[in-house]
Amino acid sequence: MPVIELSVKELNALIGEEIGVERLVSSITKMGADVESADEKTITVEFFPDRPDLLSVEGTARALRSFLRITPGLQTYSLNPATAEVTVDPSILPIRRYIECLVVKEVRLNEDLLKGLMEIQEDLHWALGRDRKKVAIGVHDSAKITPPYTYRAAAPEEIGFEPLGMPGQEMSLSRILEKHPKGVEYAGIISGFDKYPVILDSKGNVLSMPPIINGELTKLTVDTTDIFVEMTGTDARAVRYAMNILTAAFAEHKWTLSTVTVKYPDKNVITPNLKPIERRLSVDYTNRMLGLNLTPEEVKLCLEKTGYGAVKEGDGLRVSVPAYRSDILHDIDLVEDVAIGYGYDRFETELPALSTTGRRLPAESVVRKARRAMLGLGFTEVMTLMLTNEAVNNERMCTCDSAVKVQNPISIEHTIIRTHLLPSLLEVLYINRHRELPQRIFEAGDVLKLDPDVETGARSVWRLAGVVVHGKANFSEIKSIFNAVLRDLSIEGKIESFEHPSFIPGRCAQVVGVGYFGELHPQVLTNFGLEYPAVAFEITLK
Repeated sequence: MPVIELSVKELNALIGEEIGVERLVSSITKMGADVESADEKTITVEFFPDRPDLLSVEGTARALRSFLRITPGLQTYSLNPATAEVTVDPSILPIRRYIECLVVKEVRLNEDLLKGLMEIQEDLHWALGRDRKKVAIGVHDSAKITPPYTYRAAAPEEIGFEPLGMPGQEMSLSRILEKHPKGVEYAGIISGFDKYPVILDSKGNVLSMPPIINGELTKLTVDTTDIFVEMTGTDARAVRYAMNILTAAFAEHKWTLSTVTVKYPDKNVITPNLKPIERRLSVDYTNRMLGLNLTPEEVKLCLEKTGYGAVKEGDGLRVSVPAYRSDILHDIDLVEDVAIGYGYDRFETELPALSTTGRRLPAESVVRKARRAMLGLGFTEVMTLMLTNEAVNNERMCTCDSAVKVQNPISIEHTIIRTHLLPSLLEVLYINRHRELPQRIFEAGDVLKLDPDVETGARSVWRLAGVVVHGKANFSEIKSIFNAVLRDLSIEGKIESFEHPSFIPGRCAQVVGVGYFGELHPQVLTNFGLEYPAVAFEITLK
């Protein structure tokens, strides 16, 4: 989950009152976030990913103003009429068809605000943009460009510009994908097309090549006073909410905001649109879900405390949902915020009146069977964290697996999600290296594998791994253990020779589609600080 650092000074400046750190921490916790640390200058908070509107000091300050009833209810922001136009060329529609834009004037930046702006961009790229696949954000110094703007597709060698971070190095679009760090990282999003997205001003200057990189020409500095924001993407909803969140953040600083006319081939759209979404909430439904007996006025106060507008209408309430609240999909989402406004600490605990029975999930049944098999073979079970780092997961194992990275790691020890179990087991053996031999340990747990065919880009896989270490550990021993495990799990397959960088060549084998086993390579043992031979196996549990 995203972790952000909030400046206490800046937070109080945006709230408009001087509030002590202890009260700020208590209020943030009651809003449903996890405060990791706090001192007189900084509060470090972990927010749930369903609240991207809180991933900045501006968003948190706005929420606290309502929660502390300094300015409860719906926060409204004014937008001046459109002063710029963006023409969407038909050539871009099959590639990345949606765009929203904003003009910001009378901007007053400093190093902290500039850093915060970069951080909220990256948080939105992650939370709403699916790592720029759905949304990519470009923020530009508009004093260096001239409207109107054009959003179109260009051939790989048609246009060249200086990409951000490489001043004086003009590159074609294709070369940017090959040579620029961001091009290499995000090339997969657009590499399947024969043309690439670009945004140009009226003089032909390149603002950006979404979703890859902005131009060096429009780079922001502390001297920037006018900003042009563009957001492109493949998901209209995600683009809209990302723009509304960033617009609301800018509005917290009292900067002057103006809309932009986006001219599609078949229609004109004014962006952004901060009009709240109207929903009707039943008070009876709210009380039934929460087990309370609140009056309409009490529900109204709870909603205002969490930033909504609410008006009594019949036997319910007409609720105005802020345009930046992307998490409100159903009435139950409003009810959750009523609970937050009411206070989770005020709910009384009670046992349910209905007793129920359950059964194990099929996957858990397989894991339990695997555990029994390993215990029967004399192994001791260990449980380790899924979080690890590149050094342990790959470098020490002499492998190069691609792994899911943690967006805001708390420590350098936990920067990725593990892709196999054996590194964790070898770390356990290192910690217990002074214990009596032999040592036989195993773990049944899940790993995360990158998979471009699923929406999240990764899938969870259940694995079983075991390691034996003693002075005479050999291939025959681990083969007999591997065969016994497959027999107990009713897994069939043919054992064949296999080359794996973590194992000694010629002393490793596999069952295709199931797993592998063998004698660990001396270099791997040295990397983990182990002094005795070790044999190991790892299989996938289906």
